[in-house]
Amino acid sequence: MRTGKENFQRHDWILAAVLLALAAALGGGYYLAHREPAVRAEVTVDGKLVETLDLSKDQEITVHGARGGVNRLVVQEGAVWCEEASCPDQVCVHQGKQSRDGELIVCLPSLMIVQIKAKKR
Repeated sequence: MRTGKENFQRHDWILAAVLLALAAALGGGYYLAHREPAVRAEVTVDGKLVETLDLSKDQEITVHGARGGVNRLVVQEGAVWCEEASCPDQVCVHQGKQSRDGELIVCLPSLMIVQIKAKKR
């Protein structure tokens, strides 16, 4: 005869498996929906659009942040990345190259966000 504790544990495993399958399905759907290569990157500082970068053209720009910080963005071969930043933590630099729809580069000390977009809207 099974105790209530054994049934509870079995139901926990079933619930965990269902939740993991649901998370995998949602994650896969998000990945498939955002597989398109990017065509542009929108650079905002403190919520204001300051630059729109065409990712088909190799270029470098310097972005002056809201709090006096400076970021150097590089666009090359359809990808964009932060090459240099004046912020102390360098999180934006370590985010690496971004080239897919929906990806972001964020520098909180400078209040800069680079959002990658696939289609011109």
